[in-house]
Amino acid sequence: MKIPTIRMKKKMWLALAAVLLILYCGINAAKGLRGARVETVKAQIQSIEDRYTEEGTITSGGEYRLVSQVPGAVKELLVSENDTVKKGDVIFTIDDTDLQHEKALGESALSGYRAKLEQSRIGQVMTSSPQEYLSLTRQEVAAKEADLKTAATVYQASDALLAAGGISRVEWEKDRASYEYASMAWEQAKQRYEESLQYLESLKCSGIDETTINGKFYKSVEEQLNAQIQAQETTIKQLEEKIEKCTVTADRDGIVTSLPVKNMSYIQVGETGAVIAKKGAMKAESDVLSSIAPCLSPGDKVTVVVNTRNQDQLYSGSIEKVYGYAQKGVSALGLDEYRVHVVIDMDENQDLEDKEGYGADVRFTLYQGEDKLVIPSSSVYETDDQSYVYIIETGRAQKKQVEVEYKTSSQTVIKAGLENGDKVIDHVDTKEVYEGARVYDGS
Repeated sequence: MKIPTIRMKKKMWLALAAVLLILYCGINAAKGLRGARVETVKAQIQSIEDRYTEEGTITSGGEYRLVSQVPGAVKELLVSENDTVKKGDVIFTIDDTDLQHEKALGESALSGYRAKLEQSRIGQVMTSSPQEYLSLTRQEVAAKEADLKTAATVYQASDALLAAGGISRVEWEKDRASYEYASMAWEQAKQRYEESLQYLESLKCSGIDETTINGKFYKSVEEQLNAQIQAQETTIKQLEEKIEKCTVTADRDGIVTSLPVKNMSYIQVGETGAVIAKKGAMKAESDVLSSIAPCLSPGDKVTVVVNTRNQDQLYSGSIEKVYGYAQKGVSALGLDEYRVHVVIDMDENQDLEDKEGYGADVRFTLYQGEDKLVIPSSSVYETDDQSYVYIIETGRAQKKQVEVEYKTSSQTVIKAGLENGDKVIDHVDTKEVYEGARVYDGS
């Protein structure tokens, strides 16, 4: 009887499949109850250091550029290349004729304002009428307008002559200064007349007596003149400062290595006139990313690595200066980046004199700590400017706030929130790890 035997075997196989299916479902159900498998790490006390390395150069004091702070014709050059100079030595001078002319005009205007102030005070004492003062001021406006027309005609002719090469730039600058001064004087006289007239009308409308009107009017005139005197004194002071800057001096001892000014007949503001190299203590210089610069401070220790004959030589130093501005550049990938210049004082008694101009790797220590509580950075996540880790409690992921002291790409120093030996979930940037998720430690 073969048929019953075949049926019996089929039933046995079906029963076995059912058992296997139940076992499979049970295992999966058990896994579902346990949740996702995660790795944990222990917070540990250890030493940690974070470094940043940038390319740099060994120098012996560096080169300093003397930049013109005023525009003008180059008048005289008093040094040659390779000359040794002392701080305060005159390198070159700029023609200050136009500035001296502007100053003379300004001083003349200042004397005029002071005279008008005195005239106003005398007029007030003698109770002369404001109408008389306004008449004199109106005459002054007409005279200043005539001066302006004359100066404008001369300036226009000067423009044409300069374009044709008939006059020097210094002469043109002088005519331009005269025109600008005449324009300013006319504007000020006109403004003083209009303001005085308006003020007198307002006083008349107020219904006060003539004597009171005179007193208030002259007080207003005096305030106007005092303001113009103060403005003119400021202008003269600024001109004196510019005149002083026409004499360009060395701001340190050194050797003149370059004189671009010798090929200039006229120098603009910001142009380099001379380059002075200073011989002194050995230094290293480097340009760091603007994101790194805030982590650096004068006095921070630095290690400078110079590679000679395929052998690294280590030298020590400290940061002298971190510049307060960044310069735009282009990265190796062709992207815009901003870098800040840093100067390092090298420690004494190091064999560096024959290494001026050598390239070097400059190692900046951004953070250094002993006996710090450390966990992997992959265990920390941030939200709303707060830092958190996940721990396992009763089979579920629970977030816990921590205070971070310092963080690198691989390690994070915990200031508060964890104790030595506490376990936290690693690699928290996965979809399986979230607040209240079922997890189990599969480490």
